[in-house]
Parts: sequence; C-alpha cells; structure tokens
Amino acid sequence: MSHLQPLSIGESGGIPDPAERRVLFATLDSFRQYRRIAHLNVTHRRRQDFYALPSTEWQLLSAQPFNFLSTLEKVDDAIDANADIATEILETGLELFGISDEPRLEPPHWHGEAKGTDLDKARSTIRLFYRDWSSEGISEREASYGPVLQDIAAAFANSPKKGDIQILVPGAGE
Repeated sequence: MSHLQPLSIGESGGIPDPAERRVLFATLDSFRQYRRIAHLNVTHRRRQDFYALPSTEWQLLSAQPFNFLSTLEKVDDAIDANADIATEILETGLELFGISDEPRLEPPHWHGEAKGTDLDKARSTIRLFYRDWSSEGISEREASYGPVLQDIAAAFANSPKKGDIQILVPGAGE
C-alpha cells in the first residue's frame, strides 16, 4: 500500500486535539479487534450454549435437517470475509496516518482504545460496504434507496436541466 502519502499524524500523536486523537485511535482499534470480537459474540457463545444442551439435544441439532454446526461454520466463514475487509481498512488507516501496528507502552497508544460503540460502528461500516458495493447487497440497496430515488425522480420529472440539480445528503460529506 505504499501508494498512500502519510498524513503528519505519526507516532508522536500529531493530532493536537485529544478528542480527535481518541476517535482516530478507537476507530483503528475497532477494526483491529473486529475478527476476534465478531467470532466471540456471534459463534463462540452460540457454540458454548449449544454444547451446554443435553447431548441428545445437541446431537439431534447437529444432524439433518438442522445442521446447526454447519451453519455456525458458514457464519464463521462470513465473519472471516468481513474481517479481511476490516484488516484492509486498518492497514490503510495505519499507513495513511503513519502509525505503527505494534502496541506501545507509552502514549500515544491506540491498542485497546475501542469501546463497545466503536466496535458497533466498525460492524456497521462493514455492513454498509456489503450493502452499497456488493452484488449480494442489491436487494437491500433497492429497499433502502429505491423509494428515495423514485421520489427524487418524481419531484424533478419536469426539470429541464436535470444535470444542474443538487441534492444535500446529510452525513455524506461535502
């Protein structure tokens, strides 16, 4: 990824505002922790609960037609695919901001900065990538954006210069 020009953040904590630095570090850490936390919260706990059942019940659920363990393996595979995206986001962010991946003992350190809400945002971000950029997300895209696009098309159906229309989309940047 050497095509990125690092911003002058670096290990020295070049972001002067502590709140902004905390947000950056928590964001990076949330993508670093994604794989472990997702497996723990989604499949690990379900496996524990599954094996806590009486053996006759978990054996029944392991066989056809339920195949519960096979389902958990598929979920693990999906988590790993999403975690690969999280790793790419992390590596890009570290390179862009000139931050080492190695944990540090002295400040500024970013490992361990993510809180529960930060981890939720990482999961949401990956979900949005799936929805907005994958072929599998087309039905969700159509459900989310279709009504809005239809309303926009109807509202500006008689506009002579459709190319001049500007629409403010809150949260979408400049």
